[in-house]
Amino acid sequence: MVIGPEPDERQLISQLKKGDTDAAGALMDLHGETLMRYLYSIMGTRESAEDIFQDTWIKVMEKISLFDSNVNFRPWLFRVARNVAYDSLRRKKRWWSLDSGQPVEDGDRPMEIPDPTDFGHQVVTQETVKRLMGFLAPAFREVLYLRFFQDQSYEEIAELCRLPLGTVKSRLKRGLDYVAGNIKEEENHG
Repeated sequence: MVIGPEPDERQLISQLKKGDTDAAGALMDLHGETLMRYLYSIMGTRESAEDIFQDTWIKVMEKISLFDSNVNFRPWLFRVARNVAYDSLRRKKRWWSLDSGQPVEDGDRPMEIPDPTDFGHQVVTQETVKRLMGFLAPAFREVLYLRFFQDQSYEEIAELCRLPLGTVKSRLKRGLDYVAGNIKEEENHG
């Protein structure tokens, strides 16, 4: 949390481009909490998110000279973070099946999604949704997080993730179908 007047982001970026590492710390203060939540949504564990958070800021400091100061910093930062996170996941081959919640070797394999009944009338806690999202593949967890916890539009998600709008909508639907099916299952067994 920043105490006192909020620093000028463009000035901090300019300082960072000149090699002032204190500016990186100030930028972390501005964006750190939101970035950590975003990375957690992709990685699924706090420890992994913290590792990627650190790797993201290293990459930002390496690539800051390529940043166009005329565009918003936050979307660029989140794209860097997303790339670092997915590179890490690819190296670890840590992808999850929506069916079993277990790791699978190939993250692109087709998935069978249960056909959930309508749960639109149900009251569901945010904690239940967060727990169930933990079983989703990172690509599905990411779009659900951005839409429902960061309140981003489909277009903003598509731009950040560099995905076609149809893919964003499809991932949202499939992720929601999975969560809805498991909420219904919990109700039946609970």
